[in-house]
Amino acid sequence: MKKILNSNQVMLLVLFAVLWLVFGIINPTILSVANVYALLRNSIVPAVFSLGLMLIMAQGGIDLSYNMIGAFAAYVSVFILTKTGNMDVPLIVIFLMAMAMGAFLQLINWVLIDKIQLESFIGTLGMQLVLKGFILAFISTAYIYTLPNALTGFGKMYLATAPFAEGTESVLHVGILFVIVLYVMVHLMMQYTNLGRQIYAVGGDIDSARRAGINVSRIRFAVFAMAGAICGIGGVLHDALIRYSLPYPTDIVGQELLGIAAVTLGTGAVPKAKGMVTGTLIGILLLKFISTNLIMLGIPSYWQDFISGIIILAGLLSQVRRKPRAKLLGKEVA
Repeated sequence: MKKILNSNQVMLLVLFAVLWLVFGIINPTILSVANVYALLRNSIVPAVFSLGLMLIMAQGGIDLSYNMIGAFAAYVSVFILTKTGNMDVPLIVIFLMAMAMGAFLQLINWVLIDKIQLESFIGTLGMQLVLKGFILAFISTAYIYTLPNALTGFGKMYLATAPFAEGTESVLHVGILFVIVLYVMVHLMMQYTNLGRQIYAVGGDIDSARRAGINVSRIRFAVFAMAGAICGIGGVLHDALIRYSLPYPTDIVGQELLGIAAVTLGTGAVPKAKGMVTGTLIGILLLKFISTNLIMLGIPSYWQDFISGIIILAGLLSQVRRKPRAKLLGKEVA
């Protein structure tokens, strides 16, 4: 129990609760059910993308192309279906198309990083730029407003609704179930399977992992393939929520640091630590809560990044401060 209470995830939850209470005292609307629904809806897409990024960071890499890969996979899938007139395909087909394309694109990253041995920062940054140019030059520059019927219907599926005080309505989108299922599946894999343990081993010390007989290249292959599939899901969810598809969505492409911050915040002072899955989810919820509710508090835009950065640093420093003490006591930091 003491180990759990000292974990990064509990510290994040405490910080989250304190911020929620403080913000709520300033503006009671923030404590409403409608605001909770709005927060969850706004967190769906970044939470899915951050999960894919978390897998790559868990095995010791970094990825600056993951958002572009998800956007590319979703747009090309929708583009193919609309151009061929297949507007009545089942929703699962759209997801599978995007997942397959996302996995394929991430496996190109795998080749660049594992086989050609480029630095992951350089390789994935190059991949992002290539995809940006490719989709605009060779696919299309047009927005697709008429989505396949199943995707349009999915975008209108809600689990619940709640009104704000001024009368506007907030919805809890069914996409939140995708987030829950994905996070539970990845958490179980990382915590209770040999593959998950090997991913942590590779991320913790690649040389030791090799000496232990772990096939590092195979583990990386699996990680990039899974991350790509998850990014494909994120891209489709994004298109469903905004109800159109575009080749270069600036609301996600260019926001890669949000995911990196969420994973880093969730991991805290212990890189490659177990608990990255739950920590990532709490991290993304915290970051989206801060950015969304600073607007509700009327904070000018030029102050928002500053305040968000201070809160993130406070969360990280509180964890760093606890790390040396835990080592002195001979305790394992989870």
